[in-house]
Amino acid sequence: MSQETRTAPDSMEQIFEALKGIIVRALPTFFLVICLHWFLKKVLFQPMERVLEERRKKTQGAVEASEATLARVNEKMAEYETALGNARAEIFREQEEARKKLAAQQAALVDAARSEQAAKVAVVKRGLAEEVQQAKATLAAEADRLAEQIAGAVLAGRVQ
Repeated sequence: MSQETRTAPDSMEQIFEALKGIIVRALPTFFLVICLHWFLKKVLFQPMERVLEERRKKTQGAVEASEATLARVNEKMAEYETALGNARAEIFREQEEARKKLAAQQAALVDAARSEQAAKVAVVKRGLAEEVQQAKATLAAEADRLAEQIAGAVLAGRVQ
């Protein structure tokens, strides 16, 4: 057994020696990897993160600005539509007033024309009434004259 115990510590010693050699040879690589990691972090990743953060802020700022602009545009559009509706209502009101004014003017003109025509009709009626009176007087005179002629002719015919 003593030989076996001697070989076990020797083999352990050999394993530790082999590990020591591996670790000693791996240490520069390990430190190189650590340095490379630190270098890349400082030189590449942190500036890239800053650039990406700036880009995100600018993009977010542009999005917020565009949303604000869109909100102002919507407000202006609502104001425009309100103003347009008010303008249309005003135009319709003015058109209605103009239509009523025109209708009143036309009614006044029609009334004036009716009055004028009524006056003319009255004048014509008076003229016709006068002509009728003259015609009646003329017919009465003519009827009397004809009656005298007929009476004279009838009497003259008896007398003969």
